[in-house]
Amino acid sequence: MAPGISSMNGKELFAVVIFISAVFILGLKLMNPTPLVIWYTGEDYIIQSEQIGDIYTTTDVFVLIAASLAICASGLYLLLFEQIHSVPAVPAGSSLPIQDLQPAFSPLEERKRKWETVLPTLKEDQQLIYQTILDADGIIPQSDIVEKTGLSKSNVSRSLDMLESMGFIEKRRRGMGNLILLK
Repeated sequence: MAPGISSMNGKELFAVVIFISAVFILGLKLMNPTPLVIWYTGEDYIIQSEQIGDIYTTTDVFVLIAASLAICASGLYLLLFEQIHSVPAVPAGSSLPIQDLQPAFSPLEERKRKWETVLPTLKEDQQLIYQTILDADGIIPQSDIVEKTGLSKSNVSRSLDMLESMGFIEKRRRGMGNLILLK
């Protein structure tokens, strides 16, 4: 989530100001290039040729390049600020617990960790069924559970009913069968 202006520190605010200023300057220069000077001598037209490509002066080109670099640098800083500052600094000779050095987990990995804590609390058939659903990333057709576990349809159905009543799974009707989801 992006921080509000009130929660920005000095470096973030400076990067925002640089980014907005550079975007403004770049837009201004691209929309208003240096005008061409065309002279008519009566017989012929003469175009002033101190400009690059007859549109931009060398100063314009340097301003465009500097503004583009400022946009890239400040934009990257703003995009990566959270990642840059979330890594804990470890002073030389000291150590942090291993959990502090591990990266944040994706939402699916977090849910899998939560689901795995449920597994030891279940009975044998329920564990097998729950593990099968877990191996399928938390969503599987009921018919696939029967195939993968080798249990009978009635046994799978009874165990799923029990898991649903315990609040661990959810059944959703899908065509002629059920789709099983871990909660």
